[in-house]
Amino acid sequence: MILIIGAVVGLLMALFDIPLSSLIVSLFFLVLALLYFYLGFALFNGIRFRGIFKAESYKGLGPWRIAVAIGTGLALSDLTVGFLFTILNYPMAESLLTFGLVLTAIMLLLAAIRNAKEKDRFYRNIILRCAVFIIIGTVFLLLSADLFGAP
Repeated sequence: MILIIGAVVGLLMALFDIPLSSLIVSLFFLVLALLYFYLGFALFNGIRFRGIFKAESYKGLGPWRIAVAIGTGLALSDLTVGFLFTILNYPMAESLLTFGLVLTAIMLLLAAIRNAKEKDRFYRNIILRCAVFIIIGTVFLLLSADLFGAP
């Protein structure tokens, strides 16, 4: 939650062109992207950091659930880096956002299919998180030149 708040503060700083906004944006968005990339499978499955290397933490989790969590972590990490690149006007931002949106949409579809069969809270959370990121990613993709200025 702290990382998300920091990322939003950095985004607002960048929108209002406040000094050192690029530092704040880079720090929070990169840490958030790394968290999703490396620990997304544990974060989405509710596994605490202490329990990542314990076998009993994974009891009751099927291969689908772990695969969806890993894929969602990769997709959201890619979108987060795309947000960072867009805010800082780096090249390849549009490509990262497009790839992230496609991958996130695939993960949303897979989670929706599994949720129709299992009705699990895990899949509902994945659907909600993916939908929010898709909306934000689409806004960034469509309005990036208007909001952050063309490079």
